Amino acid sequence: MLRVNEIKKLPESPGVYIFFDNNRVIYVGKSISIKKRVASYFNSKNLGPKTSMLVSKIASIDYLKVFSEFEALLLETELIRKYKPFFNIQAKDDKSPLYIKISAGEVPIIEIARKQIKKSGDFLVGPFPSAKTAREVMRLVRRIFPYCHHKKAPKKCLYVHLGLCPYPYASEEAKEKYIKDIYRIKKFLSGKSKLVVNQLIIQMRQFAQRQMFEEAGLLKKQIEKIEYLLTTYHTPREFLETPTLVDDLTQLRLKDIKEKLELEKIPKKIECYDISNFQGKHATGSMIVFINGHPEKREYRRFKIKYSKKPDDYEMIREVLARRFKNDWSTPDLVIIDGGRGQLNAALSVTIKYKVNVPIVSLAKRREEIYIPTRVMPISLTKESPARQLVQALRDEAHRFAISYHRLLRSRAFIVKT
Repeated sequence: MLRVNEIKKLPESPGVYIFFDNNRVIYVGKSISIKKRVASYFNSKNLGPKTSMLVSKIASIDYLKVFSEFEALLLETELIRKYKPFFNIQAKDDKSPLYIKISAGEVPIIEIARKQIKKSGDFLVGPFPSAKTAREVMRLVRRIFPYCHHKKAPKKCLYVHLGLCPYPYASEEAKEKYIKDIYRIKKFLSGKSKLVVNQLIIQMRQFAQRQMFEEAGLLKKQIEKIEYLLTTYHTPREFLETPTLVDDLTQLRLKDIKEKLELEKIPKKIECYDISNFQGKHATGSMIVFINGHPEKREYRRFKIKYSKKPDDYEMIREVLARRFKNDWSTPDLVIIDGGRGQLNAALSVTIKYKVNVPIVSLAKRREEIYIPTRVMPISLTKESPARQLVQALRDEAHRFAISYHRLLRSRAFIVKT
């Protein structure tokens, strides 16, 4: 039986956990927090007979940390296929593995299928250990590229109204756009996400040059979703060959940040701030925290901004940082602001006012340039730069956290009005 002390030592990072009965793998699972998920098996009193039996047989546990939810899905699939653990949910009468299938035809349909029913021109990706895993992959894909699962032209369904189906039957133009997205989905599921992003960037710039800003904005959101989902994508094979890959790369990124940002020491605690508002309404600020290069969500903070005279990012940054430094919270080793030189100067004015001695930099989205107080010109780092990868991960997480709170406030206001 697994001891409580062993559970306490588990990381709170995303990844895959592996249960052993002596030297045999009996279960493989995934979670955004390995520690919390494993602890739940031992803290819950309503596990059910099958899970209770699993827990009674756990002798030891191993884990592999990853960077993203998508990586965890694929790694879990690979390990289940490799070890065939007894307790993983699988249909006993399965005669063939499960795949995600994109059908050939005028309007391609995405669904779960078995290889034996493949027709000429169909695209398959997999196999997956269960329908549940395949559906999770489909759910993640649908967030980025809405797709259709109706073989005939129906009335607009709930997925259309939720923005998860583009309704390709509406017109020839809608169908043509849908075919392009299907092509991108195939490349994405084939592991060619960088190619997809590059194609989207080219098309986004073309739209912007033609002043088609709404279309360019939609593509920009797709690019951001892919980059947030994958971060820096690594295959299951890489994690299996180097179990310490996440920690190794994280340390490399922290060392590179120290060097590139001219810091005195490797930053153990990093705070990142972002502002979210729509024409100055329902403005929110977010503070996210990374400890040793990993998210520490217990220290995240959200701010409902009180300043409301007019849209002013600089004043909002000042307000959020002033409220943060009024609190007796532990001082970070580095502060990152989402924005350019103006946002950086606004943040510096607060640290001077409150006599806070902490390094501050800002990251501008347009060219991903980093502004630091000691330089007139911003620092430009390549996409392959470990420092840039970590700073972007912090900025994207702060943006996600701010947006989620902003949407919550907007929805509350909508409910009150209606």
